[in-house]
Amino acid sequence: MTRVEPLPRGARLFQIGPQKTGTTALQAAGAACRTELRAHGVLYPGSAVNHRLPVAALIGKGIGWKSSADGRPTKPPPRWYWTRLVSEIDAHPELTAWFGHEYAAGAKEPVVEEVARTFGDDLHVLVTLRSVAQMLPSIWQETNKSAGNRGTFDKWLKEAFEPGSRIHDIVQTRHDQGALVRRWANVIGPRKVVVVVLDPGDHDFLHHSVEDLLGLPRNLLAEAETEAHAANRSMTVPEIELFRQFNKRFRAEATTWEQYDALAVRGAIARVLGYRTPAQGEARLTMPDWAADLADAQARANADAVAASGVRIIGDVERLARPAQRRRSAAEDHRKAGAVPVDLAAEAMLGIAAAGLGLDAGFRTGEGADGRTRALARFTSKELLDELYQRGRKKATRTLKRERD
Repeated sequence: MTRVEPLPRGARLFQIGPQKTGTTALQAAGAACRTELRAHGVLYPGSAVNHRLPVAALIGKGIGWKSSADGRPTKPPPRWYWTRLVSEIDAHPELTAWFGHEYAAGAKEPVVEEVARTFGDDLHVLVTLRSVAQMLPSIWQETNKSAGNRGTFDKWLKEAFEPGSRIHDIVQTRHDQGALVRRWANVIGPRKVVVVVLDPGDHDFLHHSVEDLLGLPRNLLAEAETEAHAANRSMTVPEIELFRQFNKRFRAEATTWEQYDALAVRGAIARVLGYRTPAQGEARLTMPDWAADLADAQARANADAVAASGVRIIGDVERLARPAQRRRSAAEDHRKAGAVPVDLAAEAMLGIAAAGLGLDAGFRTGEGADGRTRALARFTSKELLDELYQRGRKKATRTLKRERD
């Protein structure tokens, strides 16, 4: 790809998403390269993989279920998460700062104005986009992965296209792409808003674009060594329905978001998405014709609005008008899924087991994990079960030998 003109040194690049546009992989690369970034004059602040908590605190967004078991609304993280992030950035005026989270795509005008006041003329905003018509299945299934969703895709689609509904308002705020870029361009100026239109044929396009914007060597981010789950791939139909049914049953019990986050989000779901390779031909979620028609119209309007916005665009804006994938068989409807593959069930169980043992989805304790637990992360579910069996068998043999002796 042609090199992109870099931002001025000392810029504050606020990456706002929205979700399902490569943000997870990009954040994982930034976290993996923190030290190298600093050597090239770029600050990726904090110590976490992303800046979800600071951005949630900024916009006042609760994380997890919308309400607790007793019906009280979920509280956003404390405000100090955001102020601490700002303080770290302000302490390094000589460095270019790169930070943000896709929650910021839901920011309304008062928050946009606050961010502009906070960083002044140094603020630049990065918006990553792809066709909303092709994103809607992924947007919905993200609620399966991160919010304990229990409803169906078709019901959600009806609400998404029903003006005045809560779902419609959320989707429009984040994914009316023309309105999204204008919301920031109207405050900080269109040339300080950078839109990267993803290229489905070039998975490194986004990473290379950000490398250029930050003045980094080519492939520093694209070839970063990240965790297996960092790509945040979309689920297949059996995976979607397994976790939707789990969500219904889990939430019917006296459970909390913290328990769900530990066992499902960081356990079963992380294990399946990070360590399972779906079989060739395993069905993907697609859209009924009535919804695809509406989504295609929205995608076309988005492409035209972004092209006319005056913001800086990297990539082919016409890709924003790519049409939806239409449902052509019952296998593409998660409501029709009657069974799940055995390997899927095994991976999900392993994820819950890992969480129950206090380990991550790869059966590691983190950076300080010893060699034995790090080695387990390389195994598939079948290999892991075989290895555990062999270890157990050897231990039992040693125990019996000691008893005989």
